[in-house]
Amino acid sequence: MKELSDSYSIKELEAFTGIKAHTIRIWEKRYSILTPGRTDSNIRLYTEGELKRLLNIAYLNRNGYKISKIAKLDEDELNSTVLSVRSQFDDPNQEFNTGKALMSAIRFEESKLVATLEPYFKKHGFEITYHRFLSHLLENSRILWQTDSLSRAQESFIRNTVKGIMLAKYRAINTPITDKEKVFAVINTTGQISEIGLIFCSYVIRNLGFDVIYPGDQLPPIEITGIHNMRPFNYLVMSYNSSQSDVRPLQYYSELGRLLGLKKVILTDKPEEEDYAHLTNLIVAPTPIEFYNALQNL
Repeated sequence: MKELSDSYSIKELEAFTGIKAHTIRIWEKRYSILTPGRTDSNIRLYTEGELKRLLNIAYLNRNGYKISKIAKLDEDELNSTVLSVRSQFDDPNQEFNTGKALMSAIRFEESKLVATLEPYFKKHGFEITYHRFLSHLLENSRILWQTDSLSRAQESFIRNTVKGIMLAKYRAINTPITDKEKVFAVINTTGQISEIGLIFCSYVIRNLGFDVIYPGDQLPPIEITGIHNMRPFNYLVMSYNSSQSDVRPLQYYSELGRLLGLKKVILTDKPEEEDYAHLTNLIVAPTPIEFYNALQNL
């Protein structure tokens, strides 16, 4: 998936939002939620504003709002509803000063943003800080960008500062590898939207005393086989993307695991398909707690 740009294909909207292309087309036709332009060859192209709108629609839909109700909201109503829903997830104890962190980002003050976050690492450790504070900061900044309350540059500044902090923590791990029978490959196939979550996964795996292969940059799924041929691993951790294969994605990942002889494939995003219980080599662990528990039960 490419970085943010001025126009997007329907497949790129699918990758960013998690909404399948055929669903986007149905929503366009039935509810007129988007009005894409067309290339000379009649291919749909969407603006960044339409990407934001669809992200907001997807967010409300995931949180229980029916598309028929969402479609009736104008832009201001859509933005205010998203912000209202998001506020329900704020820290009830007010321990984490999101406003202070966001103010540092608005002013592009990296040292102040780092200084705001560091005490939480010292008090709670990496895993709890990510789960309780950083993940909420990242989600809030993304929502604020979607609702035009933060600029693209400010949201990117927060994301890249947090990414830098987390990579530094990951590289500083000195826990010895105590279980050489478990080797994990953590592969980013969906780009920036999953990048920081996969750094967290790599940290947790390595801190538990397991070996980790983490290439970092976004890779196409075909590269997974090449990595395995060069350095075999028996567990694969990857982000889920419904647009990566023409076949049913979960079946694709499961079959890939079998072809490589892997013990388990762990997906860090919850797929739309409900029927995956029969794919016994797949584990779906979309939250930090679920991922940590999955590792403990391997």
